[in-house]
Amino acid sequence: MEKYYDFMITNYDNELENNYLSKTDIKYRRSFGQFFTPFNIACFMADWILNTKKDNLTILDPAAGLGIFERTIKYRNKSKNIYFDLWEIDKNIVSELKNIVSELKINVNINESDFLTSPWDKKYDGIIANPPYYKHHFIKNKEEIFQKICSKAFFKFSIQNNIYSWFLIKSINLLNYGGKLAFIIPSEFLNANYGEKIKEYLVASGITLHLININFTENVFDNALTTSLIMLAEKNPEKSSTVNFFNISDIKQLNNLSNFLKEYPMKQMNNYDLNPKIKWRNYFNEYKKQDEKNLISFLKIGKFSRGIATGSNEYFTLTPKEVEEFNIPNGCLYPCITKANFIKDILFSKNDFNRLVEQNKKTYLFDGQKLENEICNKYIKKGESENIHKKYLTKNRNPWYAIEKREVSKIWVSVFSRNGLKFIWNDSNCKNLTCFHSFYPSELGKNYLDILFIYLNTEFARKLFDREKREYGNGLEKFEPNDLNKTLILDFEIIKKEDLDELRRLQIEIFKNNKKDRLGIVNKADLILKNYLR
Repeated sequence: MEKYYDFMITNYDNELENNYLSKTDIKYRRSFGQFFTPFNIACFMADWILNTKKDNLTILDPAAGLGIFERTIKYRNKSKNIYFDLWEIDKNIVSELKNIVSELKINVNINESDFLTSPWDKKYDGIIANPPYYKHHFIKNKEEIFQKICSKAFFKFSIQNNIYSWFLIKSINLLNYGGKLAFIIPSEFLNANYGEKIKEYLVASGITLHLININFTENVFDNALTTSLIMLAEKNPEKSSTVNFFNISDIKQLNNLSNFLKEYPMKQMNNYDLNPKIKWRNYFNEYKKQDEKNLISFLKIGKFSRGIATGSNEYFTLTPKEVEEFNIPNGCLYPCITKANFIKDILFSKNDFNRLVEQNKKTYLFDGQKLENEICNKYIKKGESENIHKKYLTKNRNPWYAIEKREVSKIWVSVFSRNGLKFIWNDSNCKNLTCFHSFYPSELGKNYLDILFIYLNTEFARKLFDREKREYGNGLEKFEPNDLNKTLILDFEIIKKEDLDELRRLQIEIFKNNKKDRLGIVNKADLILKNYLR
């Protein structure tokens, strides 16, 4: 066994983790939020912790797993005396972890419990972690943990934080002055609404930060739909500190910590210059604020709202054959788009809907409140026999079978995408589920619907939307309705009449042409719009 672990700490691989992954069900791993760190990245993080003049170090790993950081620190350490304090809540992993650290012959204490409920009185010279990753809904004792962290940090956070955020906040508070922290976490909090308070806390805490955004073509963590961020922090006695933003695309760029921090291109900002209210992806991307004299809030022309959430699509959405089988009258139904992949083009017409009906797709939405009759009541009782009324959304509706009241939207936009936002012009009378967000114009916006669609497809608009997008693994992008609503848009009222007329003509043309020719049409519109920022 000793030779095996000696092999592990002198080679850049994850054999221990890979063995565990091969024999452990993914649902079990997700219940603990387990996603293991690549060995190369663990070495990079270990070098940050060891890069100190102190000879004696106390190091905390609050989510030790199979000891990836202990192995790399043991391998990279040349002369320092180190005491490790490890926390691991998964009893199945703890037994293996004990064997691993025993073979490493390190000074260590293993705590077999939840780090978030542990005492706050001990300080550390180094803290290194890949904390668990799962949403706030699944955190045990969430209220208790939330109240404790807010009181200990003297800061009011959002209770909607993912569990990794709580590991980060607590760890920062347990760091000695002059101490160093290395975390690998999802980058989503930098761009999500719930992360605003986390960013505000980082700015106020006076720590020097290196934020390294990992833009690999593949996810760092297997089976996790998220982008990753390496956070290197140093706790300074003075409050004025800096944040350095790095973008990397190749793991080889992390081979040498010293060279990376000295030579790799980055954007440096003082803490007090950072705005916690904006998406920090803009700092990574060298975002330069445009001249905004001719730009207005998107909300002035209208707003995007999420699609209809039924609470049980299997029950509320029906195929034509199911409508016939249950003899449901049209008075209880809405024509509806239930899946994004039903839409094949930027224009969705009544003929397109009829084709979906002919293919027996889920094209109708049941609303039991729309028409009172015996057949509708029979279908409602069927739902109750299947406990549909006890589901999360339905049990909070009165009556449970009433569908959200939404008007038909003329413009839909995809929720997720890999190649930019996909806008759909809805020329049917269909409503839509949450597979699309819906646009509803203001009184001002109604005057410009005949140019809005062509505008939304231009590079001019895309760059403004990109400031607010959320990025996930493998190039996946997501926009919530408020992300879209927070963007800026060109003030259409300043556009000259001849340009408005041309944009109207181009919007008509885009629907008449094939995909190849559409690009040229959109480019013409883009050139017109860009003139108004000069």
